[in-house]
Amino acid sequence: MIGATIRKDTQLLLRDRGRLLMLFVMPLVFIVVFGSMFKFGPGAGKKRMIAVWHAAGDARGEAIVNAIGDTPGFAPKPMASADDVRRAVANEDVSAGVIVPPDFDPSRGKLVELSIDLGENLQVRAPLQGALTGAVMRGLSPVPLDKLPPMIEAKTPPGIAKPLEGISSFQVTVPGNGVLFGFFIAMTVAMSFASERHSGTWRRLLAAPVPRWRALLGKLVPYYLIGLFQLGGLFAIGALVFGMQIAGSWAALVVLSMLVVLVAMAFGMLVASFGWTEKQIGSGVPVMLLVMGLIGGCMFPRPFMPSFMQKLGLVVPHSWALDGYYAVLVREGTSIADIAPTLGALSAFAVGFGVLGLWRFKFE
Repeated sequence: MIGATIRKDTQLLLRDRGRLLMLFVMPLVFIVVFGSMFKFGPGAGKKRMIAVWHAAGDARGEAIVNAIGDTPGFAPKPMASADDVRRAVANEDVSAGVIVPPDFDPSRGKLVELSIDLGENLQVRAPLQGALTGAVMRGLSPVPLDKLPPMIEAKTPPGIAKPLEGISSFQVTVPGNGVLFGFFIAMTVAMSFASERHSGTWRRLLAAPVPRWRALLGKLVPYYLIGLFQLGGLFAIGALVFGMQIAGSWAALVVLSMLVVLVAMAFGMLVASFGWTEKQIGSGVPVMLLVMGLIGGCMFPRPFMPSFMQKLGLVVPHSWALDGYYAVLVREGTSIADIAPTLGALSAFAVGFGVLGLWRFKFE
């Protein structure tokens, strides 16, 4: 009986092109788009143009231009005058500008002018301002910095696994979109129950000589398998086509993915327990899933969110899943034990959604 139910639901889903597009094609489109937009590493992406003006023959200005050119991610753009620099910044033709006055003298308050929009978002402006300030300081240093002994060394502290080198943007976009669209299997589960109730086949299924839990299990198993196939396919494409690497344990990746799909299935059963119609599910659940994905970091990384939003993201399973995937994909040697807190949180979500869904579920 369960086998027949599994075959029936699998065949129905395979005939529904709209749901197949949502589960398999849309994630690939988003992965390609976001993976192409975001770049990692000093040599990735287009360099940011920095307008520069200094008086002709000014050795200090030429040194600053060279320092900006040596800074990864920047390209100096000489301008004819200081006003041209300011106009270029105001018109957003360049990211920022540097003006070296002919009478430059810090002791008399004659400083290099950094032309930049001080009203820009702090997360965008601060790194740019800091990098350009460092470039100007290098250009004006009386002793070449490469002649000085190093004064600072970046090291990962004990307790934090070493990250992979040379990772691509797909290392982040594949799991982000995989989790976002992976949860859309919940909508498919809920709509399947709504369709069965509307057509009367659910009533006939309950009339069969099988326990109700077996009938419910037969409805859920095919969608769980399809969810696993969806995530596995996305990660396989990410690795084979987009060069995504797996720094940690394959076992950790598999267990984590199995739990993510289980949480999505449990959430789908919870949605089905409300007894909504297909129209209600189709209009309300996508919005709900997109909001959960947004605050969970699927569309915008949580580390760049305000502190309040980062904490709010912990109330949805998406954020826990992405933290686990980041550890497995980016940090070398990550094992199942290393992501135990993530696995525990996802297990709690699965149990919570499942118990609440069973308590509310109306078999009649």
